[in-house]
Amino acid sequence: MKDGCMNLLSRWFQGLRNYVGYFNRFNQNVRLLMLTSCLSGIGYGIFSVDFNLYILSLGFNPADLGRVLSMGPFAQILSAIPIGFVAEKMGYRRIYVAIFAIIGLMQFTQAAVVQLPWIAGAAFISGLAASGGFVVKLPFLNANTSDAERTHAFSMDSLLQGVFTALGALIAGYLPNLLTFLSADPSERYRYTLFFAAALTFLGLLPALLMRDTQRSTTVKISLKPYLWGMDLFTAKGAAIEFFIGLTMGLIVPFMNLYFIYHLGTTREFFSMVEALVWIPTSIALALLPIVALRRGVAESITMGRFLIPIFPLVLAFTGLPTLGALAYWAYRGLFSSTQSIWFSLAMATSQPKSRTALSAWLEITFQVGMAIAALLTGSYLARGNYTMPFVLSAGAALMTASLTHWFISVPLRRARASQKQIHPAE
Repeated sequence: MKDGCMNLLSRWFQGLRNYVGYFNRFNQNVRLLMLTSCLSGIGYGIFSVDFNLYILSLGFNPADLGRVLSMGPFAQILSAIPIGFVAEKMGYRRIYVAIFAIIGLMQFTQAAVVQLPWIAGAAFISGLAASGGFVVKLPFLNANTSDAERTHAFSMDSLLQGVFTALGALIAGYLPNLLTFLSADPSERYRYTLFFAAALTFLGLLPALLMRDTQRSTTVKISLKPYLWGMDLFTAKGAAIEFFIGLTMGLIVPFMNLYFIYHLGTTREFFSMVEALVWIPTSIALALLPIVALRRGVAESITMGRFLIPIFPLVLAFTGLPTLGALAYWAYRGLFSSTQSIWFSLAMATSQPKSRTALSAWLEITFQVGMAIAALLTGSYLARGNYTMPFVLSAGAALMTASLTHWFISVPLRRARASQKQIHPAE
């Protein structure tokens, strides 16, 4: 047992050393993108803890909250394809500057107004910009990394965003109480905290201003063919998988603070600590999974991790113990983040170069469809005091994700490798 733990720690430190080594070799664009991930991660972490509580403190119910949270995903569904065209015309740097400027301003607006339609409208506009953060990031990282760097770049970006999101969550738990000198009203203190988060997100445009454009076209013709009737089979399969990933995550993660505070009876500070410490299992998983992928194969490692995920929403569904809930949540987030990072890397590497922007757009669209549907469902369940069913449904969606990954990705790749060995047997 002791030798096994030491071996696990040795591999973890080996993985971390690999990340440091690769970071020094990444080009300036990749390092600047990771800096934007750090700044926006803090802002997102604060919003993830305090925004829901702010909405409820204004007197709205969880069903209203679900409708607000669905606005961003619905907006991203509409903008995912157009933003791909815009990126090809404008270049990555201008797109990233626009993304962080718009999201920061809309986060400020969501905190500044108290009318639900205005809050929902700001969330919708923020979602229009946020889709670019995903649709553009995948081909951007792909264009700025070599084959040897790519998996580490995707994993490191996820790791940094996770660590700084955790830092934001920790700040969110304690900052409202530190602002009592500004106001005794909890809603006002939440508002000032969200203003701070919006400012950090807005600062993400500063590193983007220093980026160099690596892909910009003045002659590209706008065509829906690669996105619709010209879509290849791999894109369709990836989109189907991503829909269930969106359901898996959307049913529980945006509402996790309400689950811990109102269902398990913890404090906001307890939940913020739970959210902050997520980076530990996430960093372990992100450091280890690329090593596992080298031995077991990337597709097989993704599938294996995804078949483990459904266990943990079921634990969360039926436990009444905050500590067990925290452990299950950490395991869920660690597996989810690590499998997603190498899934994106595999998807970009496996797809045809001419299909990558379309693939990125459709992964975003179907993920956000799942997130939007999930927000409405969970908001409705929580409004009726049902905190169990969203987690059960999330476990079912996670099982579908793993099954589709196995049949759509792992099995075809395994057959392709076997076929290659028959054509080119080892000498």
